[in-house]
Amino acid sequence: MPEIHRRPPARGESVAPPTGPAPTQASLVQILAHPDDDLYFINPDLQRALEAGHRVTSIYLTAAEADGRNIDTRDPRRLDSPPDYEGYAEARQQGLRAAYATMVTGDRESEWARDVVSFSEGVTAERSTLLAAPHVQLFFFGLRIVNTGHGFPADVPSVRLAKLWTGAADSQLTLVAAESPLRRPQEFTKDALLRCLVDLLHRTRPSQFWSMDPDPWHTDWDEERGPKSSDHQDHTATAQFALAALDRYMTEGGAPPLVDHCVGYGNKIWPSNLTEHAWAEKKRVLEVYTSADGHDCKHRHCGDLQLADGADTRRYGWSTRTRYEGGTDWLHLQADGRLAAYVGLGGRVAVWTESEPGSGSWGPPALLPGGGLAPSLSVAPDPEGGVHLVTLRRTRGPAGRVDVEIVRMRRQAHTGTVVPWQGIGNPNDYTEDWQRCREIGVPEAAVGSSGILHVFTRNFGSGVSARRETADGWGDWEDLRGRDMQDCLTAVFMTTGRIELYAANRGSGARWYQDGMYGPYKMHDGVTSADPDAWRPTGGITPVQIGRSRVAVLYREEDSGEVVCLRQRPDGRWNGHAERLGGHGGTGRIAALRRMTDEDDRIVLARRNARNRLSTAVIAAQAPHPGEERTTEWTDHDVLMARPPALALDRTGRVVVAAMGTDARLRVMRQLTADIADGFGPLTAV
Repeated sequence: MPEIHRRPPARGESVAPPTGPAPTQASLVQILAHPDDDLYFINPDLQRALEAGHRVTSIYLTAAEADGRNIDTRDPRRLDSPPDYEGYAEARQQGLRAAYATMVTGDRESEWARDVVSFSEGVTAERSTLLAAPHVQLFFFGLRIVNTGHGFPADVPSVRLAKLWTGAADSQLTLVAAESPLRRPQEFTKDALLRCLVDLLHRTRPSQFWSMDPDPWHTDWDEERGPKSSDHQDHTATAQFALAALDRYMTEGGAPPLVDHCVGYGNKIWPSNLTEHAWAEKKRVLEVYTSADGHDCKHRHCGDLQLADGADTRRYGWSTRTRYEGGTDWLHLQADGRLAAYVGLGGRVAVWTESEPGSGSWGPPALLPGGGLAPSLSVAPDPEGGVHLVTLRRTRGPAGRVDVEIVRMRRQAHTGTVVPWQGIGNPNDYTEDWQRCREIGVPEAAVGSSGILHVFTRNFGSGVSARRETADGWGDWEDLRGRDMQDCLTAVFMTTGRIELYAANRGSGARWYQDGMYGPYKMHDGVTSADPDAWRPTGGITPVQIGRSRVAVLYREEDSGEVVCLRQRPDGRWNGHAERLGGHGGTGRIAALRRMTDEDDRIVLARRNARNRLSTAVIAAQAPHPGEERTTEWTDHDVLMARPPALALDRTGRVVVAAMGTDARLRVMRQLTADIADGFGPLTAV
């Protein structure tokens, strides 16, 4: 455990009682490369956690000193100024503290205490504690990001975090920020840094764990040099350190948290998923960080002036998305009539199960065997009432190598016993190149006729690949074509015995369908382009069967985040008018479930709203008649969610909504009466 050396408040500092929100039981830990990664790539989710009073521990590995010139990068005279690496590192820290103070207290000048933390490896780090809310802490390790193009002297080793991770460098020096309580630079080995991170995880016991994308998408490919990454190399290396630290923490008995990896610069490739209001909120915090908020600076190092007021030009801030976005199929009705909820926790799968059918009473989560799994999970029911669990497994190798493959676990219907994780492979295996294979998309699974499992995923070429299990084993990978696909596939098993797959690319939605139960897949592009006034979908498309051979699709619209519904006609064509269902803002997929009775035919919707809370609505399954106007009423429920919600029918045919809170606890609520229009009962924490 780290030893804390406290520095008393400096002259003029206030030690007044906390004025921020009272701390909750939820603990959020994020391990990042630079002191603005969370502001660009994780907000507004970070701000929601701070507003809720969560304990927040933010850990920054690098000093982020760049070229040492705290001057707007657009200033043509900036290179005339000498570099001040310690000063620029300090400015970035000061800007970050001001941004956090603004998010928590509304006052950018709210006071901080800065002290030194000593670790078992004999190294130290700087800690900043917000005095008005001591449960908010920032840790700075200060590893140098020496770039030969930034004018460093010859005696400063050209070592980056990626070299430390791969073993190309034995150690890495730190940089001490200008006003840091640290006194001298240090030297970190890979093992020492990992041990420090593990110690911090034991100290903070996270329920939620965030880092950057460990396997970012490529923007170009060179046969000799390999991929040109869409992201910063420090982001990727930090994600590898974070995952390794989490694995070691859990091996040492730590409780598994909810894990998410946030996309970095690659956000600018895809349609933006934040509303203008959400971006404006995010931008205001960034302007505090960059000292572009018009305040009267009282510090020598006010903030990151290199970025100045140019946040709008950096499109990667217009979205907040995760690398392994979860689906909405994780709540399942078992053969014995009990509901089960499957959630990825700390590289493993946890399952909550009802004590008795329809009782509303749930047992504690059980961890299924096997680790090293991605946070996302596809849950595919089989005809016998069991499920196939399909996800990605990452296996670390030497020199930074990571092997990524799709794996499947089958859980039996009546006994609950599991068939251990089995490798299904990777559609990029034929390249024999691990760097291509690591970019595989999140798999989606569905069980078709005769219990045949179909697995779909985005491939390295940004199209879609599929593989089916047969009586003789797994068939070959099938190339389903497609291009520029967003990494959010959703499959639906139709009552006709056929499977359909839906996904969004950069411009529209795409559909793959079968003419026969066992036939090949055909592609229909431009699904959401049927309505020329509808904007592009961002994220996953959720299909719901509304007729023998018809579906309705629901998705979020670019920039507005509004929920849009597009219905298929009996002849297979799509309506030329998309229904707008409101619900502006929020990210993640829309959960949708059709509930058809003798008296009624409705679709129940659930989503994460603009405040990251749960919202539900009920709409008619069939399209409105010409001239008929409908309004959609959304009901908000008080749970701060970490993932998209899930819907299922219980044994009595009533709708149950499940949501994962940021405290890693399951919440459920059940349809109140026989009429779904009457809404739901109380939301209960399991």
